[in-house]
Amino acid sequence: MAIEMVERHADENELVLIGILDKGTNVANQLKTALKELSSIQCSIGQIRMNKKDPVSELVELNFKPAQLLNKSVILVDDVSNSGRTLFYALGCLMNAKPKSIETAVLVERMHKRFPVGISYYGMRLATTLKDHIEVQTSSGEDWTVDLH
Repeated sequence: MAIEMVERHADENELVLIGILDKGTNVANQLKTALKELSSIQCSIGQIRMNKKDPVSELVELNFKPAQLLNKSVILVDDVSNSGRTLFYALGCLMNAKPKSIETAVLVERMHKRFPVGISYYGMRLATTLKDHIEVQTSSGEDWTVDLH
């Protein structure tokens, strides 16, 4: 994913990776490390805190002020995209920031979209049933395990 990000943003000085707490932030931090090894593009890391099970029950919080994202290329990062709901609601808090662009990145993309959110970067794409559950776990460093049950 990092290689593709470098290719698409070769003319950029900075990318802002915003991870959805907590696993999305872990993925964003590892992407930042990989981007640093591959290019001179500076990366900032932000976080979005939200209730993933019921996104409208609580305020979706971004730890950046909108002015900090003005005219920046932003990549919203999470571990798994199931229906697209989490990314959909997370994108809402970025709308007032007026970034240059917004893309999405996930380790695993499932193909059961109920919300109109496209995935710009993904580690793997899985065709599963709606009853299947995917869980991403970190073991150490850059190792990720994807379990399907």
